[in-house]
Amino acid sequence: MADDGALAEIAGELYGLLPAEFVAARNARAKELKRGDPALAAAAAELRRPAPAAWLVNQLVRHRRDELDSLLELGAELRAAQAELDAAALTALARQRRSVVAALARDAAELAEELGAPVRQPVVDEVAGTLQAAMTDASAADAVRTGRLVRGLEAVGTEVDLDGAVAGGPDAAGLGAASAAPPRTAPPDELAERRSRKQREARERAARELATAERRADAAEQAAAEASARLDAAGSAAGRAAAERDALLAERRELERRLSDAEGELARAEQAVPPLERDRARTARAAAEARAAAEALRAQLD
Repeated sequence: MADDGALAEIAGELYGLLPAEFVAARNARAKELKRGDPALAAAAAELRRPAPAAWLVNQLVRHRRDELDSLLELGAELRAAQAELDAAALTALARQRRSVVAALARDAAELAEELGAPVRQPVVDEVAGTLQAAMTDASAADAVRTGRLVRGLEAVGTEVDLDGAVAGGPDAAGLGAASAAPPRTAPPDELAERRSRKQREARERAARELATAERRADAAEQAAAEASARLDAAGSAAGRAAAERDALLAERRELERRLSDAEGELARAEQAVPPLERDRARTARAAAEARAAAEALRAQLD
């Protein structure tokens, strides 16, 4: 049987690598371990390459730990407000959660660029979903903190499925069980039990309503962001078209000026033609007369 602590340590090293490096590094490590610890080598060889969103959340654990801890602490405050049915706190914290999740998801996209493994927007969206899940459920928060996520997480109401979500070690194996643990039994007193059930139902209802409101808010924010992007694109296109129009107008004015100059030159040249034609006719007649006189003199001499 593999040493779970050693496996967790190996997984921690591998899940800190770039996605393109993972498979080769895992196989090399398993080969290295094969002689000394075949069971650990086999377990290491079975470690799965993390999905892009899971890899990026793992990097937040390593490179943005303070920001991630702040987000998870806010999640704990939100869960406490849900338990106490504090509507005002729930509203304020939910608004803050959307802002913090969006900011850290954007930071994650920038981190991926810095690490040389840029990701597309759907991956960033999945990172945001995983962060929301970690704020919704304490066990999901613990799973994120391991830095060994294999896949992204998703909250369905107040529950998060952690089965197979974390690689290596007993702490990962116990997360799913902790998440699925049954609620504490109610007090035996019938009135207290009824009150407890009503409170639990109210919490669940408030959580569902909050989840619905957040999905609508997220959809509205996404639509607003897309509209803003389209407006920016249209503004840029309008700016380029205006610049091109101004350039063409300037070119037209220059051509009109040159045309006017050319027409002026043509008019002046045309005005100069008749006098020159008359001068040419006079000089031609004078030349002919001079030629005739010369011929007459030559005839006399002969």
